[in-house]
Amino acid sequence: MKIYLLDNNPIITTAWMQYFQNEKDIVIINSDFRDFMDKHKVDCVVSPGNSKGIMMGGYDAAITDYFGLDLTKNVQAYIQKKFKGLQPIGTAFIINIPKSKAKLIHSPTMVSPQIIKDIKVVRDCMYSTLRVAYDNKIDSIVIPAFGGSTGRVGPYDIAKLMFEAYKEIKKEA
Repeated sequence: MKIYLLDNNPIITTAWMQYFQNEKDIVIINSDFRDFMDKHKVDCVVSPGNSKGIMMGGYDAAITDYFGLDLTKNVQAYIQKKFKGLQPIGTAFIINIPKSKAKLIHSPTMVSPQIIKDIKVVRDCMYSTLRVAYDNKIDSIVIPAFGGSTGRVGPYDIAKLMFEAYKEIKKEA
């Protein structure tokens, strides 16, 4: 699986480069979501949102802007049906993106917009995202910095925790 790590913060992409530099299946890109999607074809997009599936801020807003409000409605409907309205933090699920061949993995880092206090959630989100991607035979995926914006987790903590989860999944694959 080809994994694109995407963020428009050069400090985060620099931190990722230090951790993932020797990984052949990882491509680190410093860009915004729309520009990335206009230049790359991926099978799967990852939403690092919140447990309620409200995708109106930050990276999630860019996903919603790109794919449309039907995606947000589908994410919320899935969360309502499967989790009674509140998806557990650090879990992940995959759904089809309306009017697209791509899929979306939703892996919330928080219940609602807030600073992340237990940064281990970054590792949990990366792990569950990759597990779902491998289980669904995804060939290419774009993953943001979990907790990097609203969650205010430090760039090097994000890189370290995402790398730990990646290495654990690689051992299992």
